[in-house]
Amino acid sequence: MAEQLERRQRAVQFGSSTDKIVPADFTGDGKTDITFWRPATGQWFVLRSEDFSYFAFPFGANGDVPVPADFDGDNKADAAVFRESTQTWFISRSTGGTDIVGVGSVGDKPVPMGYDGDGKADIAIFRPSGANGAEWWTRRSATGVVFAVQFGSATDKAVPGEYTGDGKADIAVYLPANGFGTFSEARISYFAFPFGAAGDIPVPADYDGDGKTDPGVFRPSNGTWFANRSTGGTLIQQFGITGDVPLPSVYVR
Repeated sequence: MAEQLERRQRAVQFGSSTDKIVPADFTGDGKTDITFWRPATGQWFVLRSEDFSYFAFPFGANGDVPVPADFDGDNKADAAVFRESTQTWFISRSTGGTDIVGVGSVGDKPVPMGYDGDGKADIAIFRPSGANGAEWWTRRSATGVVFAVQFGSATDKAVPGEYTGDGKADIAVYLPANGFGTFSEARISYFAFPFGAAGDIPVPADYDGDGKTDPGVFRPSNGTWFANRSTGGTLIQQFGITGDVPLPSVYVR
């Protein structure tokens, strides 16, 4: 049964049209902070969820891809960038210090998440044009070992998340072709199912609070969100207008 909900709405003016939106929990209060990265200056701007004050700091350079995640396991997002030109990750740890790691290649899309379940985000990339299809490369934070798996195709969207609720991010792709969407999850086995329509934007997140990522899509034509909740039922919520950028809580590349 589809459920339609009403929620209190809040609007905040913060940033400009050329900024890169990178929301994450930088303060460690368990709430996502509105955050953007300004490519021209490499500045990060974080609007604290606690009191709506903000702080700013420089990290990165023009041309980098911002990829914040909790790389050190202290429950705070760390500012990080992927420099495609040199295939290098730069991570400013909130516990102190900067990590510089070479993982990736030109054309790769960064998808850091906690794939090994140790409480720390792993450096990871999605390579749409691998030798025999799309490839995923992850560098385990616990061991530093790089693990590779072939999954998906060049036209797929990378949508990793904890779809099974085991505390480890699952490799997953969204296929927008042929007028419908399919979410797939793969580690050793995989499953797939249709959800969405041509033109939808994938927005997976935990919409029902059970610790599992739910497949979701945002339909720009009418500003409507659709979420296939793992606890049952489809959530349908109109929120936004044409031209808005949906902000799920997980990476879509």
